[in-house]
Formats: sequence, C-alpha cells, structure tokens
Amino acid sequence: MKQPLARPLLHVIAGLSPGGAENFLLKLLQRDEVLRAHSAILSVRPQDDLLPKFLALGIPVERQPLQADWRLPLRLWRIHRRIHAPGTRLVQSWLYLADSIASLSAQVLGRLPLAWGIRSSHGARGKRLTGLLAQRLNPWLSRRYVQRIVCCGERAREAHAALGYAPDKLCVIPNGYDTRSQRRDAAAGAALRAQLGIAPGAPVVGMAARIDTFKDHDTLLAAAALLIEEMPGLRLLLCGKGTDGETLRRRAQSLGLGDHLIGLGVRHDMTAVYSALDAHVLSSFTEGFPNVVAEAALHGCVSFSTPVGEAPEMLGDPRWLVPVGDAPAMARALADCLRQSPQQRAAWADAQRQRIEQHYELERVAALYRQTYNQLVPGLLPTESA
Repeated sequence: MKQPLARPLLHVIAGLSPGGAENFLLKLLQRDEVLRAHSAILSVRPQDDLLPKFLALGIPVERQPLQADWRLPLRLWRIHRRIHAPGTRLVQSWLYLADSIASLSAQVLGRLPLAWGIRSSHGARGKRLTGLLAQRLNPWLSRRYVQRIVCCGERAREAHAALGYAPDKLCVIPNGYDTRSQRRDAAAGAALRAQLGIAPGAPVVGMAARIDTFKDHDTLLAAAALLIEEMPGLRLLLCGKGTDGETLRRRAQSLGLGDHLIGLGVRHDMTAVYSALDAHVLSSFTEGFPNVVAEAALHGCVSFSTPVGEAPEMLGDPRWLVPVGDAPAMARALADCLRQSPQQRAAWADAQRQRIEQHYELERVAALYRQTYNQLVPGLLPTESA
C-alpha cells in the first residue's frame, strides 16, 4: 500500500519544552488554519512537554531525540530520512541546533528549500558541544545552505549580521499574540491574591521568568528591598522554573525581603498571575523577543523592562525602560508607578496594550509567515487563512 505524502511544511525544532520558540510555534499553528493544515513537526531533543498540545491540533509529530550514544548515527539517518520524506517541500527550523541539522540534511545532502528561525539577539551560547558547534558552523552554513533567515526582531537581525550570518538572507517577522484571548481577569487575579494571603489593596510587582543568570533576579530582589522601605505592604510575586526554590528564598532573606517574596514556581494559570499584579518588570540583561513584556501589558498590568532585545520597540516609550543591573533606578520607576491611582495605572496599561495590538497581532504575523513560505516555494500554501 502506497504511503500518503508528508505534509509540505516541516518544522524541525530542538525539543518541545515550553520555551519561547516552542510556545510561539504552538500559538502560530493554533491561530492559523492554513499553517496548521499544512505543517508537520520533527523534534530532535527529548523534551516533550508541549507534545500533547501539538497532537491535539491534529499535527503529525515525530521525535528523534539526539543523544551522545551508539545510536546517534542511526538517529541522524532517521532525521535525514524524515526531512526528505515524499511530500515535504519546505523545511522551517527553529533554534540553533535544529538550524544546523536542517541545513546539513536539507541542503548539504539534498536540495530542499530551507528557512531558519532566529529567536535570540546574541547568537548561540553555552559550553555544550551543540552550542559550540552552532557558534562556529551556523554563520558559515548561512552563507551557503539556507534560503531565508527569519529573525524575531531588528536587534536579532543586526546581531546575527555582525556574527557573520548572510545579511541578504536575514529578515524580520516579530512574535505575535492572540490579543483577543489575552485580557485582564480581575476575578481570577483577586482569587489568586486571596489564595496567597495578599491584601486586596496591597501593591504587587511581579516577574514571570525562570531562574537563570541572564534573567538577573538579583537586581529585581535588590530593587524590591529598596521599595519596601517606602511601601512596607509590597509583595514581589515571581513565577517560572526555580522561583520556588531554596536558593532564591535564601537570597531574599539576606536582603530583608522575608515574607514579601512569593515564589510560585512553574504556573499554568498565567492570566490569574498577571491579573494579580499592578506592575510587571523584566530585569534581564539579554533577551531576543521577551514575550512576557507583551503578555503583561495585554493582561492589564503596567509593563517595565530593561532595554534588551525588542523590548524598547514593544513598549515604545522610554519611561517603561530601566537600566540593566540598576536596582535603585528600577525601584524608582516602580515606585512612581505604584504611587499612581489604579485608574492611572489602568490607562498606562491600556496604552501599552494598544501598541501590542497595533504591531504584534498574531493574525498579521501568521500572514507574514505564509507570505515568506510562498516566496520560497510558490504555491506552497493558500493565500488566505480562516
């Protein structure tokens, strides 16, 4: 019996963990019917947290997790065979490892059109072999073995051009957000506050970010310690992997934060979390396209960020930017916000929301991806989406 043809658009991705690229791909396919109907996924790392959500969309997913053992050559062969399955007409890779693998298979060992997805403003990093390999290999591959390099923002494009990536192949398609489904839920926010023992009128600042050196939680903790001198009722609400850990708690205790810090760990009710906040701040010293900056604004809390990645363009007003590593400046900016009336804060958050709706609506972003794919392979996708 003849095997059915593979779907024409194959997304090769470095795992299905709930990271920025993985979540963006999920939201893109959830939102756009044409992309969803024409896409399949090949995952090359063992993480599979989001696998059920992709399968629920009816998207074929194949997993070939690469591990440094005797089966590595076999897995590489299986990856190559899947990329070249009959019916595949275009490959879109996401994240540096997948970019490397897709280029070697689709282009060096074949002639399939290929687009890369760049999600960072600083290039491949890390001491693992895969990171080191991508640092050296991908700029060279970009000049020979990829047709389009889609960056999540202008800073990412500039950074990768400086790293030696082929400048004529770099283009920008920003992240997008389903703004219709992301709104403040006052009841959910109040319920979470009550559950956590936070008084209804207490000022609450938060950050949604895993514990990572790049996220610079230390500066945020130091800023919070300064804030409680003026606002003793302040609560600092943190969520993300590791935020419920002992290391963060000890650091907070050393700064005198004590019960002012609430670490939630990983949460899946982000509407409630954002809706419990008066202000959200991202303290990172490096980012590509920081989704939490937009998500916080869409959920009605005033969004602050360090000027990293695309955050300045997302927020559009320098008053919402705080210098990297400057706890006193962060504390001053947050204090100025928290002193305002709830009505004033709501007006600021609404202005931020309007900017996100104008420039980063997911439907518009999906249309840009369809247009790019049809430029690479004419007729690959219908021109209109439901």
